[in-house]
Amino acid sequence: MIIISTADTKIGNKARRFYMSEAASELKTTAEVAKKVLLNMGQKEIPLTPENYQIWFEYCAGSNESIITDINKTITQGKSFTAETNKIIYDKHFGKEKEQEILGEIYKETQKILKEVLGKVLSTSSATLKYSEKLKNYTSKLNDVKDISEIKDIIENIVGDTSEMEVSTSSLQEQLENATTESKNLKEKLEKKEREILIDGLTGINNRKALDKKIKELNDEFEKDGTPFSVMMLDIDFFKKFNDTYGHKIGDDVLQIVGSTLQECTKGKDFPARYGGEEFVVLLPKTTLNNASTLADQIRKEISGKSLKLKKTGEKIGNITSSIGVSQIKSGDTIETIIERADKALYLAKDSGRNNVKTENDSPI
Repeated sequence: MIIISTADTKIGNKARRFYMSEAASELKTTAEVAKKVLLNMGQKEIPLTPENYQIWFEYCAGSNESIITDINKTITQGKSFTAETNKIIYDKHFGKEKEQEILGEIYKETQKILKEVLGKVLSTSSATLKYSEKLKNYTSKLNDVKDISEIKDIIENIVGDTSEMEVSTSSLQEQLENATTESKNLKEKLEKKEREILIDGLTGINNRKALDKKIKELNDEFEKDGTPFSVMMLDIDFFKKFNDTYGHKIGDDVLQIVGSTLQECTKGKDFPARYGGEEFVVLLPKTTLNNASTLADQIRKEISGKSLKLKKTGEKIGNITSSIGVSQIKSGDTIETIIERADKALYLAKDSGRNNVKTENDSPI
């Protein structure tokens, strides 16, 4: 029998009132933030999608400094919150969640194939010990994967080892052929997902995530053996004017033209990428500042030769121009500092009348 004293009851009631008050307070705060979210999104004509709401809730709640910085920068620069701008912000801050979701999906499918193949092989006396051990090893490795490329390597090894497997029974042969087909299909699906994650959806060139990955690789090579590389940062001149005067569709066309021009003008291991908004970056492995500057000017001229006109009326909109800044990796650099110098050179190019190229050597000390 449990006896509850009057004092205990009072304490319990007081605790309940406290927690109810806290819950009501939290609900009121959430409602206030939600009102701000809807007000801000309405004023900026932002579609009320789950992704956009998530961005602006974090912004209005003041809980994510990185999102606050990016949105305030966009507002300060007078840029419109187009569908593409919203997507860039979302992918930058929440794209990792999407990647982990894809990684989990591929992981489960790979694990399923491995489990089925391993079970069939081990139950058959025709299986070689070497092949069985390899499959067990792949199963173990799956538990430690951290990146899609690691799963890709495992799948490629499964396909290769299974194809080479010699068997004496038609039953096992059929099972292994089916497993190989499944693995190849999964590999194709994985490669497609990998491209989706690393390619900018609008321009078709590398995105910010791919850029971050590549520049880290180049920086590691430089620190290891001194292999140089240069960074070219490009900004489309008066891009806001295209959007505001002719609409976002024309703005998207401009971005696509610049993206395709960068692909056409670069080759080999050169790495063009969309940095964000109307900014692009080209990483140039084993390239000095002077050579990078020469290529930058070629790209600038190529872009300035592109003109636009409205399909419906035939009205000429004019030529696209760009400003470009260039820097080269040096001792003591970090990824941030080499990007910062290219960015300073870019803004010097814009301040010097636009449609020109400046290097870090042109920047005032």
